[in-house]
Order: sequence, then C-alpha cells, then structure tokens
Amino acid sequence: MNRWLLTKLLEWGKTQIGDVNMDYAYHLRDVAPSRLWRFSMIKVVEGNRKFTPADAYHTAGMAAAMVEDCGPCVQIHVNLALKDGVGADVLRALAARQLDKVPPHVALAFRYGEAVSRGEMADDMRDAIRKLWGEKGLIELAFVIATARFYPGLKRGLGFAHTCERVVVNDRVTPTAKVA
Repeated sequence: MNRWLLTKLLEWGKTQIGDVNMDYAYHLRDVAPSRLWRFSMIKVVEGNRKFTPADAYHTAGMAAAMVEDCGPCVQIHVNLALKDGVGADVLRALAARQLDKVPPHVALAFRYGEAVSRGEMADDMRDAIRKLWGEKGLIELAFVIATARFYPGLKRGLGFAHTCERVVVNDRVTPTAKVA
C-alpha cells in the first residue's frame, strides 16, 4: 500500500474528525499498511445516518465510547456531533452524564448506547427506540454503537488507548463522568 496515499487518507480523516491523537493510525501505516486500509473501511460498515436525529445518533456512539473509556474516541464523537448540528450544551451534559439536562430521546439513546456496550439486553429501551424511529432507526443506532466500540478495542489492543477524563466542546473543557 502506498505510504503517501495512506498519509493523505489520514490527513483527510483529521479534517473530518477533528484534532485528535491518531498515533495508532500512523503506527498502522508504518507497520501494517494493508490493515490501516481495511481499518479505514469501518465507517463504510457503519453507514450514514438516515433514520434517527443527529443528537440521538451521535449520543449512542458517544455513550459506547465512554463505556470503553477511550478519551480520543469520545472526543471524535463530540466533534462529529458538533459538525452535525448537535448543541454544545447537550454534549457537555452528556459528557458529564447529566441526562436530566438533555431531551428524553437523547437520554434514551445515551442509556441504550451504554447498556448495549455493557452487554445488557436493554429490551425496554430497544422497544422505545423502535417506537420512535422504527426498525431502521434501531439498526442505525446498533451499528453506530458497534462501530464506536471497535476503535477503542483496536487502540487498546495496540497499546494506544487513552483514558477518558475530559472532552473539549467548542473550546471549552468538560470533565467526563465515568460510566457506571
């Protein structure tokens, strides 16, 4: 795999996800470039958001990353949510796990992301999500949760994981609450 092309791919990626630590990706580029290429396809697996509101979609992924305790991953979810129009106050409340300060459908998506990531069945939440956004909305959230968990696992396996202690939302540092 062409090193120059992979470097350009990583540089483009930073324009999409924000200024986060990507040392693991450069390590893959240098040591296992074909794995980096495959890794870059995970967002293709996730797909685009079509059936759920931006705040719920990004919240579910953010919650999954928080369960995995991956600070840069949570930051990426925050950055993508901001780009997709999710309010900074909502994201700060979620980072602090103040679910009473967000709309009910956002709190539901957050709790669902946490529950699925912890291996819980979450039947009642799943039913509530189906009522709100249908089966396709449920599938969309399941995919964002699953792919959100992929990154921390890979980074932890490679020794590049960083614990989640804070996120930056619109240039304001917000301490994160540990997920129970």
